[in-house]
Order: sequence, then structure tokens, then C-alpha cells
Amino acid sequence: MPATAGYVCAFRGRRDSYQVPLALQEAGLLDQFITDAYAYPSVQSLARLAPSSFREKLAARKKSGIPTAKVRCLWSTTLLEHARHRLGFAPAITYLKLDRNFSYAAARRAASQRAHLLLYSPYAWEAFVARYPHTPRRVLFQYHPHPESERRILGEDCVRYPNIRESFSSTDDSAGAAHLVARERDSWKHADEILCASQFTKASLLEAGADEKRCHVVSYGIDVPPEGDAGAPTDEFRCVFVGSGGRRKGLHHLLLAWQRARLPAKSELTLVCRVIDREIERMAGATPRVKLVRGLGQPDLDRLYAASSLFVMPSLVEGFGQVYLEALAQGCPVLGTTHTCLPDLGGEEQGVFLAEAANVEHVAVQLERLSQALPGNAKIRRAARECAKQFTWEAFRDGIRAVLSSY
Repeated sequence: MPATAGYVCAFRGRRDSYQVPLALQEAGLLDQFITDAYAYPSVQSLARLAPSSFREKLAARKKSGIPTAKVRCLWSTTLLEHARHRLGFAPAITYLKLDRNFSYAAARRAASQRAHLLLYSPYAWEAFVARYPHTPRRVLFQYHPHPESERRILGEDCVRYPNIRESFSSTDDSAGAAHLVARERDSWKHADEILCASQFTKASLLEAGADEKRCHVVSYGIDVPPEGDAGAPTDEFRCVFVGSGGRRKGLHHLLLAWQRARLPAKSELTLVCRVIDREIERMAGATPRVKLVRGLGQPDLDRLYAASSLFVMPSLVEGFGQVYLEALAQGCPVLGTTHTCLPDLGGEEQGVFLAEAANVEHVAVQLERLSQALPGNAKIRRAARECAKQFTWEAFRDGIRAVLSSY
């Protein structure tokens, strides 16, 4: 096999802003990128008469630097996915079933071009276990913690808080669904190298039995914008949570901590959630000085970060938590748990504050402390922005390429 053989990369959506296939392309190593929908020039031309909201979403489905000739879309899978959504199938099961199509397509491409594989964990199993006329390198990007660790952590929390149902993402417990889940659980066993975005994700793989020498942490990045014109936050304690309102993000823990903490009278907590568990929504409605927003565009979200004293998301289990970097980039200090990327980003001097995962009392104590330390603190806000500047997408791509060049 030629030493210059490229890699097939596959995933749905805009995963990691297309930085992995871009990293491959910049190194001359991208054979093909397989995805669900991409803004080819022809597709954009056909969409000229579509609503502006659709055109905006479509425009985001591309990345400068990735040649469209190297992108393949599984349009039939995309149409089937949307059809299942409209028919009322649980989205989680739909994704589990259709993710296999990306893996099969990657396997066929790798076999025909004698290429290597760099696949995200939901799309790796079929391609990793397939037979080939050559010996491809199998590189796995494990972007969620290992499913067994996640199941254990969430299961313990379910015992403590059984009313949290996450009805918006229900899954089928049938044997068929269990088989589909096993694909992602065991893909690492067939990988030559494993990429993880955080030390926490790496630790979950080591707990499952992975060889530490094969696991590499490459932290995500962000483009830090110029300082905006939102002005300094007020001297009041204003917190913001951004994410899905379910068990994994620890929103119920945050609301319980907010209820228990002794905070200044004018303290406010804004929750930005496109979807939210019904019981958590009820808790939010019963908690004083809490406002629920069903979704914000990025400009409005950036202004909210810039005007807030603290971003807080006490996740139970998080592969990384890109939203922490988004807040830091706007000069907003962050509070999260040890089960996220935060221990990798910095310390309290950089505006990165930690609470023990699943410890409501510790979250409450931290809220009380930070309500006194953060409002009006321009120094810590400058440090937060400087922290974000240390984590660039260029450094992320360099890290990917460094792993690939090491063998």
C-alpha cells in the first residue's frame, strides 16, 4: 500500500465544525469525507427559493479548505432520517439504526481505494470489523465517554432522581436497540489508535480496558472573537446555563443548588434550552429568579455570555463541553464538574471553577462563593478570554495530525 494512502472520515451533521476532515485535507491525507448533507454549489443554487432560515442552515454545512469533490453525501439516508422523525420514531433509535449506513459506506470506500479509516465512534463498527484487501489503519475518535461509564453514572443519578425522564430523547429498550448500542460500546477494541477530546473521556476508555498507549487526548478549539460591545456585566450575580435540559447536563442539580444556595436577592439564572425534560421544566418554573429561554441565535447567545457573571453547567458526564469554551471566549467564567473538559482547560485563575460531579451541595457552595467574587470582576473576565485563546482549532488539527504521523 502506498505510504501516501489517505483516510476516509465519516459522520453526520457539523461535528466539530468539520475540523477533522479539514485536518486530513491540510496534511494531504483526506481520501473522502462521508456525511449526511453538505452545501455543494449545486445544492445552494437549488435552495435559492427556499426560506432564508433554511438557506442559513445550509450555508453552515460546508467548510472552506475541504474540496467538495472529496465530499460524499448519503442523501437517501438523510431523507429516511427526516421521514422517520415525521412519523414519530424516537430520534435516538433512528440515529442508532442509520449510523450504520455511514460505516458501511466508509468500509466500501476504504476497500476500493485501499485507504485508511478515521471514524467517529457511532460510525466505526461495521467499517472496523470489515474484511479488506489491504490492512487499513483504524483510528477512532471517541467523542462521548465510554457507554458503560455513562450508563453507570446516569444510572446512579436515576436512582436518586427517578422523576427525571428525559422524555424528549426516549429510547427503545428492545434487544435490537441493545445490539445497536453495542456497536459504539465495542468499537475501540478494533482501533489502532483512539483520539479523545478530554482526559475524562480517556479515563472512561481505560476503565473499559483500553490500552493507555493507544489513547490520545486532543482538546477541541474555538475561534475567539474580538471583544464585543455588550459592555461589562452589572454588579448583580447573573448566571446562564446553555444546553439540553436533561439528566446528563445536570440541570436538575443546578436548580436544586440554586434553591439551596444563599445568594444575593437580585441574583438571576437564565436557562437556554431548546429541549427540556418535563420534570426539570416544572422544577425551573417553581424556582425563584429563574428564566427559561427556548433557544437563541449565536449573536444573542454571545451577548448573554458577555453580560453574565458565570456560565454554569454541572454535567454528570460530558465528552468535552464545547459550550464552556464558548463562554470563556466571551469573557464569562465557567462552573462545571470534574466529569467534563474543565480540568484540562485551566484553574480558578483562568476563570475555570469546579464542583464535584453529582454533588448538589458542592454546586450550591460554589454558587455562594462566586456570587461574591465574580460580579464586577474585570480581571477574571480578561483571564477567561485569555484561557480560551490557548485552545485554537489550529492546535486541535495539529494534534490530530501529530497522532497520525506517529506511526
